[in-house]
Amino acid sequence: MVSSTKILIICLYVGDLLVTGNSSADIESLKQSLKKEFEMTDLGILSYFLGLEFAYTEKGIFMHQKKYISKVLKRFNMMGCNPAETPAEINGKLTRSENEASVDGTQRIRGVTNKDFSQLNHVRNYHNA
Repeated sequence: MVSSTKILIICLYVGDLLVTGNSSADIESLKQSLKKEFEMTDLGILSYFLGLEFAYTEKGIFMHQKKYISKVLKRFNMMGCNPAETPAEINGKLTRSENEASVDGTQRIRGVTNKDFSQLNHVRNYHNA
């Protein structure tokens, strides 16, 4: 037999506090207790926290960084750049494979060509001159 379990999650970063859970009564009780001890402002439903933006849809909660991405694009004068498709499979499902051998860290460096190394040496020599 499974009994109901209440969950209360508190995220604190410097002066920013996020409280969430599956019991509205417990969330409200915690907020009232905290307000008695600390000066606080309840900003309501989560929409922005630590640079992350949150949007609510019928399918669930969508987390994004649209403001941050726009800020970076403006900083580097790339607002008019052409978008490119991601090389990753969209909606792919990741599974753990017990049969594959683990990847040795030295195998990753093999993807870098000698041309790349010669370019790095050229840049290094230019800066050292």
